[in-house]
Amino acid sequence: MDELTDRPDYEPTSSPTDAPRPAPKMSAFRRLVAAFYAPGEVFADIRIKPTWVVALLAMTVVTVGAQAIILPKMDTEGTLRARIGDRADELSEEQIDAMVERGRKVARFVPVITAVVIPVMWAILAGIFFLMLKMVGSDTDYVHTLSTTLHSYWPPSVIASALMVVLIQRVNTITEQELPNMVKSHLGVLLPPDAPGWLNGVASTFSVFNVWTLVLLVIGFKIVGRLSTARATVAVLVPWGVWLIGKAGLGALQAMVS
Repeated sequence: MDELTDRPDYEPTSSPTDAPRPAPKMSAFRRLVAAFYAPGEVFADIRIKPTWVVALLAMTVVTVGAQAIILPKMDTEGTLRARIGDRADELSEEQIDAMVERGRKVARFVPVITAVVIPVMWAILAGIFFLMLKMVGSDTDYVHTLSTTLHSYWPPSVIASALMVVLIQRVNTITEQELPNMVKSHLGVLLPPDAPGWLNGVASTFSVFNVWTLVLLVIGFKIVGRLSTARATVAVLVPWGVWLIGKAGLGALQAMVS
């Protein structure tokens, strides 16, 4: 009897690692809707299982659809003259007309180009955030980062595009330079017309929609990346700060060459 009782037990024992993983509560489509009113729940669901294809397609449709409505309202000649500034006096009317015609031809392909560029843009942006998350100590992977990025940008992008589409119906034509001020959601609308280009670039970055996006990114990376609020904020604000400096520099450069 002792030999039987001394035999090792080969029956598998249960362990905490054998416990079933929780299943996501939301479908990919429901996450897009819930992102407007319950972003925390959406990000908690993404932490369980990320989704990005539906979100990427939705962002592409919204962007391309808005462009298709806005582009017919664009004043190509006015945009060109505002862009070249005083140099317009050095060009003949025939040269300007030729440049305008080329611009109109290119504009026809903008929605197609946008549809191709958008996935690349989101992939790069998510890659930047992924590197930042690794730098602040997160163990999340790229797919979770991409899903969090898309769902953070989704609500502000939809509202901003919808407002733009509605408000642009009130004008006959508009130049590219006037377009950012159509929705008066940023500090740039408070600046005088002769404000420096770099200041315009910085002020236009401080918009309601950008702040909304930054808040959602911090919440998302805190939950999905299992980070403290401070670390998630650093991961979000460092790339945003670089973008801010870039916009200021671009605005100053445009002012110098115009």
